[in-house]
This record gives sequence, C-alpha cells and structure tokens, in this order.
Amino acid sequence: MSPRPPLPTLAALIAAFVSVVGSLYLSLGLGLIACPLCFYQRSFAFAVLGVLILGVCTKARETPYVNLMALLPTLVGGFVAAFHTYLETRGKLVCPKGLFGIGSTAQQSLASFAIVLACLVPGLGRDVARKGISMVSISWSVLLGGLFAYGCIVSSPAPSMPPVDNRPLMCHPPVSP
Repeated sequence: MSPRPPLPTLAALIAAFVSVVGSLYLSLGLGLIACPLCFYQRSFAFAVLGVLILGVCTKARETPYVNLMALLPTLVGGFVAAFHTYLETRGKLVCPKGLFGIGSTAQQSLASFAIVLACLVPGLGRDVARKGISMVSISWSVLLGGLFAYGCIVSSPAPSMPPVDNRPLMCHPPVSP
C-alpha cells in the first residue's frame, strides 16, 4: 500500500480546487469577463491544481517533489495576483466584486494563492527536513516564479476601457470624470 499524501499537500489540493471552481464560477456562473491578468492567474491556478492532482493520485506522492513542483505555479500566480491587486489599490484598475461581495476578484485571487502557499510551506519544510529537498531547489522555484510572473506582467496588454455596458463585468481603468 502506498503511503497517503501528507496533510499539507491535501490541504493545498483542496484550496487549489476551491480556487479554480470559484474562478470558473465568476466567469461561467456570474458572467464576468476575465482581463489578461485574470487569465494569467487562472492559468496558474489550473497548473497548481493539475500538479497537485497528479502528485496526490500517482506514485509521485511517495517522493518529496510534489510540494516543490506546485510551488512554482503558486508563486507565479500569486505574484501576478499581487500586482493585479496593487494596480487596483493604486486606482489604476477597477475590478468587479468577488464571490459573496467580499473584496474584489483580484483580492480573492491573491487570497487563494496565499492560502495554497500557506498549505504548501509546511509540506516543503517537511520535505527539506526529511527527504533532502534542498533550499537551492526552493530558491530556484522562487527565482523562476518571480521571473515568470514578471514576464506575464510586462507582456500583458494595457487594460482598455470596455464598453459601458460591460464595465461592471470586467477589470478596467477608472472612468475619468
């Protein structure tokens, strides 16, 4: 019998699943239109979920690498979400309300990546202590995550003003008086 996946990894999987379902509900259920930054975040949320599903449901769970492999897309998505939230708080973007009217879509995305990261960190700590994942590997994940997020941010098209009837449904620059 294969060992069960560690609890922090399962918690990260559940958090990533909830994040993806919430993101899809915002678009498919509520009809919100994802801006380019939203699409990047969603893509990395899907990547995190895919890595964790494969890691938990295959023999990869017997290795110390599942949390490490999920770390990179978590960091990239989190960095993009942090930049998106930064643009919103600086008044450069107006984002739609998130689920249940709690914060904005960008803020909820940032929170979901933070929760997944908070679940991955204990698993990474265990992997470092018990199975020999090196801090160099984790450092490379952080460095690559920052570089990939930077690439997403600088290559993202500038937000444009959607038609008046779509403004509440999509992230957009503030309306000039």
